Amino acid sequence: MAYDNPSAGSTTFTLHYNSIKNLTSPEEKANGVQTWFANVSAREVTKLGTQDNLRTYIAEHKDSKRNAVHKEIEATILEQPDRFINRNSGVTITCTDCKIDDSKRMAHLTNASIINGAQTQGELKRYFASLEDDDNTDFPVRAEIIMEPQHEQIVEVAIARNTATSVKSVSQAGARGYLDDLRAAIEAGLPGETLQMNETDTEGLSAQAVLQWCRTLMPAELEASGTKAHNMPYKQAGKCLKEFGEWAQSRKTDPEAKKRYDFTVQIAVAAIKEYRNWETHPAWNGHHLHEKSKSPNGGAPKGGRPVRRGPDGKIIWVAPGLLFPIMSALSAFVVQKDGKWTIEKPSLFDADQMIDRAVKQYRALDRQVAYMGRSEAAYDALSIYTDTIASVMKSQSA
Repeated sequence: MAYDNPSAGSTTFTLHYNSIKNLTSPEEKANGVQTWFANVSAREVTKLGTQDNLRTYIAEHKDSKRNAVHKEIEATILEQPDRFINRNSGVTITCTDCKIDDSKRMAHLTNASIINGAQTQGELKRYFASLEDDDNTDFPVRAEIIMEPQHEQIVEVAIARNTATSVKSVSQAGARGYLDDLRAAIEAGLPGETLQMNETDTEGLSAQAVLQWCRTLMPAELEASGTKAHNMPYKQAGKCLKEFGEWAQSRKTDPEAKKRYDFTVQIAVAAIKEYRNWETHPAWNGHHLHEKSKSPNGGAPKGGRPVRRGPDGKIIWVAPGLLFPIMSALSAFVVQKDGKWTIEKPSLFDADQMIDRAVKQYRALDRQVAYMGRSEAAYDALSIYTDTIASVMKSQSA
């Protein structure tokens, strides 16, 4: 069967092994899948690619990211390499075709990739790089080889095999292609910017944050319940990502899912611009949000820092707990024009007044950032302002 991944060309990798055993089950065979377990050299493992893995070696670009797991792998390599094959879970390799030449102890793998064991591979590379050029130290590693002709099934295997080690949902969504349109929209609307597609990406916007901002702007009529749970995007960031994935998966068969998916993709650039605008809006200055309370029992702001200032003393960052209620209130100005969703703020709308109302809500909630982000009352209070303006504009145009 042909390799089912149009974006990649077929490549062949020759894996040398010490011993190999075919342990394909009848169920796998019925699905056109085969599985082998092999003992291979550690140096051989370092030559494999990781293009189908959900994450690469976490410490690849920054040594300080090495965690306890990495150090345990390193300790075994240094102290008892002959025990490595027993103490390490090894690597899982997928391929779309596999031809075994047992006379030469070679496995010819088409489109081979490590899908589980990238941290092991990274530590092995790190170790071998530290050796002198004439040091040929080697030791065995166990490899599971899964021959799966369909690339989409390889993606699912990669996700399933990594779930137990807490690979974040954004990596799963990126692997399944659910974030492709969102990334394309951001790259087109914000030249020079992109979207992080997995947890190891260091460049680009956080996919989960972007989806939260988009969800705050979603009009009530698009929500499955028909009503707007204002504080949900702040309280349940993971739900925003999970539901977007569900819409992406169902958009070709479910018209309602497609509407919500299309809204998110179309509003993304506007949502990013709005969030950035409010995060650095000059009207926050002068409200003394960072200062201690003058009340008898006053102290520093509770529940997190509300703002940060730059070298010139001006506010350059505002906590999400204060911004999310504002973003949610702006959903009153979200409209669909020529089939595309956008934000149109009427001339009656006063940003300074919106910030003033937000500050009053923050103080009414005992200056607790997290409470502000979760408080339905705060969202309702700010929405009254925008809803009233939207109603006035509709009556004038009627």
